[in-house]
Amino acid sequence: MSGALGLGVVASGVLAPLVGTLCDVAGSRWVFFIGAVIGSAGLAAFSKATEGWQVLAAWGLLVGPAMACTLYEPAYVTIDQWFRGRSTGKAIGVLTLLAGLSAPIFIPLTQGLVENMGWRSATLVLAGVLLAAVGPLALVLLRDRPREEARREKLGLRETYGALGASFRHTNRVFWLVSISYFLGIAATFGLLFHQVAYLQELGLSARTAALAAGLVGLVGLPGRLLFPMLGDQVRPSFVIAAVFFMLALSGMLMPRAGESLWLYLYVGLFGISFGAVLPMRAVIMGHHFGGALYGRLMGLQAALLALATAGGPFAAGTLRGVSGSYALLAPAAIVLLLFAIPAILAAERSRTGGESRPRTL
Repeated sequence: MSGALGLGVVASGVLAPLVGTLCDVAGSRWVFFIGAVIGSAGLAAFSKATEGWQVLAAWGLLVGPAMACTLYEPAYVTIDQWFRGRSTGKAIGVLTLLAGLSAPIFIPLTQGLVENMGWRSATLVLAGVLLAAVGPLALVLLRDRPREEARREKLGLRETYGALGASFRHTNRVFWLVSISYFLGIAATFGLLFHQVAYLQELGLSARTAALAAGLVGLVGLPGRLLFPMLGDQVRPSFVIAAVFFMLALSGMLMPRAGESLWLYLYVGLFGISFGAVLPMRAVIMGHHFGGALYGRLMGLQAALLALATAGGPFAAGTLRGVSGSYALLAPAAIVLLLFAIPAILAAERSRTGGESRPRTL
């Protein structure tokens, strides 16, 4: 199952540039709808799988592409199209906060369905919810772009591939500095996140306490999803994310002491609220540098790169644990990556203020 999930994440990352391009040139309305249809088909196929290859096929060919069409990337493009200006951070924060509430709702709901119906029937129910809720809502409530832009000519298949190529032609120093910074930050952060339960148990905490602490990290992160993007409307977003990475580095310094109650509370609070800001602040920073006609393509290209960090960080952390025999080196390694991420994001801001071009054409 972990292999199927990993394959789905890879498929989502590979398709992210194409999905971003479609959102740029055609709007996100049909992207969400198609994603809902494909996703429900993928979950239905998964519920009927009896062989390992069928599980992999369902996730790699259907669920993964649906993730690319229905998760944060197309939603962020929609926000950029509709909320340009000083309210962008607030809109992104509200979106990400509401998305963060999905886990406390759907995890216990899914567990209840599995206990009462079995996992196959529970998966079919979730497929029905996805198709019945997301698809119609996208068609009925979501307009492709602001009314004043609605007359923009739609592009055909050939033009769409040309528009996809524009994302590579318009990458500049600012884009790569932001991407490098986030690659380092996400690799470090997700390495800590995915191994924190095992690390806390190694420090002497019970499995129950470690799992509770991990759950509280997600809960504490909810305010960070809203407050930091709103702060990004008032000050330069690069400064905000530099502060977030520094806070994450500080939480890494606290983690080796988290076997004691006081330090555990401090770690959970600091790591949680700063972790909650990481993903929405990426959308804010990219909008700050590249908001406009190329935003979806550049966000998609960056998402494909960051998928490697999302998978690579936990893998590297696990490898480090296996080689060294303990998690003692995990926090120092994460701290180093986070501290290197800070000058990269600040250099991107200096390059922008120094006259680096901001692409806006199709």
